[in-house]
Amino acid sequence: MLRRIFAAVCALAAVVAIPASAQTQALTAEMFARDANLWSASLSPSGQWVAMIQRVEGGGGESILVVDWRTRQAQAVQTARRTRGLFLDWVTWKGNDRLLFSASQRVDWDGTPQDTSYSVIRRVYSMNRDGSGVTQMFEGQMRQLLNADYAPMHLIDVLENDPENVLFGTWGQNGYTVYRVNVATGRPTVVDDDSGWDTGRIFVDGAGNPVMRMDFLSYGSGYRFFRRSPDGGRWQLAHEVRRSTIAQNRDFSPLYPGPGAGQVYVAARPEGQEYQSIYLYDTRTGELGAPIYSHPNADAEAVRVDPNDYSLLAGCHEAQRWQCRASDPRMQRHFDAIAAYFQGAADFTLQDVSRDRSTWLIWVDGPTIPPTYYIYDLNAAQITPLGSLYPQIPRAQLAPTEVVNYTARDGTALWGYLTTPPGTSAPRALIVMPHGGPESRDSYGYNFFEQYLASRGYAIFQPNFRGSEGSGRAFANAGHRQWGRRMQDDVTDGVRHLIQTGAADPQRICIVGASYGGYAALAGGAFTPELYRCVVSVAGDADLVQMLDEERQGQGRGSSGYAYWVQITGDANRDRDELIAVSPARHAEDFRAPVLLIHGRDDYIVRVEQSETMRDALRRAGKTVQYVDFEDEGHYWGNWEPENRQRLLEEIDRFLAQHLGAR
Repeated sequence: MLRRIFAAVCALAAVVAIPASAQTQALTAEMFARDANLWSASLSPSGQWVAMIQRVEGGGGESILVVDWRTRQAQAVQTARRTRGLFLDWVTWKGNDRLLFSASQRVDWDGTPQDTSYSVIRRVYSMNRDGSGVTQMFEGQMRQLLNADYAPMHLIDVLENDPENVLFGTWGQNGYTVYRVNVATGRPTVVDDDSGWDTGRIFVDGAGNPVMRMDFLSYGSGYRFFRRSPDGGRWQLAHEVRRSTIAQNRDFSPLYPGPGAGQVYVAARPEGQEYQSIYLYDTRTGELGAPIYSHPNADAEAVRVDPNDYSLLAGCHEAQRWQCRASDPRMQRHFDAIAAYFQGAADFTLQDVSRDRSTWLIWVDGPTIPPTYYIYDLNAAQITPLGSLYPQIPRAQLAPTEVVNYTARDGTALWGYLTTPPGTSAPRALIVMPHGGPESRDSYGYNFFEQYLASRGYAIFQPNFRGSEGSGRAFANAGHRQWGRRMQDDVTDGVRHLIQTGAADPQRICIVGASYGGYAALAGGAFTPELYRCVVSVAGDADLVQMLDEERQGQGRGSSGYAYWVQITGDANRDRDELIAVSPARHAEDFRAPVLLIHGRDDYIVRVEQSETMRDALRRAGKTVQYVDFEDEGHYWGNWEPENRQRLLEEIDRFLAQHLGAR
């Protein structure tokens, strides 16, 4: 399945490739639309080596690199060729001398490599650090143990204190099964097969005991978490999440093994609390206990633990910026020094830590610093770049982002992000970009879409309106049944604030969005037509009655998924008039601005019929509308093929230039 690369040694500088020069070069849609160049970086326990996956130049495939960051040498030890339908998924360390990695192959049902109409077979391998000694996990026992050839294998735990074995989970002959697998031989041993076919993941404590599991509910309408004692025994229901799959789950999420038997770090938001906190959950009793990490005005979302004993190293939260706080004040001083090094232009996350804690792998991300891996040497207090995910993007030409605070018409304090292209003066042509979800949020960091638009000379405003996550339970709930009303007013009030403060040219404003943001763009064109010169909706809902009918037919009237949509939008029968009042397709005659509609034909989140309904309504009303669809693409444009992402950017760029004028 894999082809070895022998003795492929290169200078680390070739891996790094982080353009920081102020020299101006032409920025193209193709540059912004490329897939990431690096991913899945992992630090060896000794801290000497980093393993990562890098795309082979020219699009021929992907390679696993082992980098000695001190000597600045990198060796490509395995490669997967795209011409054979092969892809590398992830790589991680098992000790200092052996690696685990996952590879996928797209095949049709008779096993022939395919580019379309395919299924995916994933296999996991171990190998020595130099790429020798490749062993397939479960080798020779696949058909005997697994339910199907394409049953994926999930790495549950690398078992830091067991030098020979790791834990995997997959669907065996009797349901979801946990195996202890020897990394030298690939031979598995059943650890636990007491889960069903609905199980999708198993969580362990610090000793490797399977103590929690996650089961999927039907139609993607939610999931159940179960718990049990580290000694085994009967599974007991711990928590049930009944929500749409596109809504974030703030109520209960296992994160990482805890330091004691039966302990698991979880992020949870108990009833009556505004924000999510981090707890050490006791799987014996089902008790959360007191929070071990929290923030008074933000959701605590992640932890980083000591690889030796799973004690807490740091907790992270996201308010207007992402921030991690260390448990040890001495460690926090280094956190502060790293933040100062990037001069407030980027946020960072502790990705991996050596066993002696002296070497850190960190992930850095900011509007003008595309995601980049760095090594931080604690003893030397020195930072070393490893590689950028998007090395083709010149940092010096990216647009900085600032937080804009404003007040809604009812007095509620709101905020958003304003990205301003360098070299422009206020007032500027403005692109208003509401986020999707709607129970999601915008974050501070690199965004290929907004940076591409900024490179064309536009300022971009991203409001976090009511209904958004990240500002508390009450703030998110305040958006329920407020589509086209309070949520839209919050967007409008942000735009008017930018006009009043001189940041935006009132004659040169367009609204652009995807998913819920696409609905908000259409609602802006329908309900505040005087504000916008043009409207772009990518996979946006246009008729809420039609949308609810589609959800009911797809999931069933009694499903929790349909109940979720009724909760946040309204009932298609009882609230029909109210839903019609805020459905842009029912108000096509009120549009003044030309509209661009874009949709992937394989979108199963927002059906393509929504854009087609909007197109037909605008045409009947005699309005200006363009419609572009993409074959074989789904809902999330970040997952589209690069050539289609490029075309998406170019279509929107042409439309905006036509109605706002390009730089």
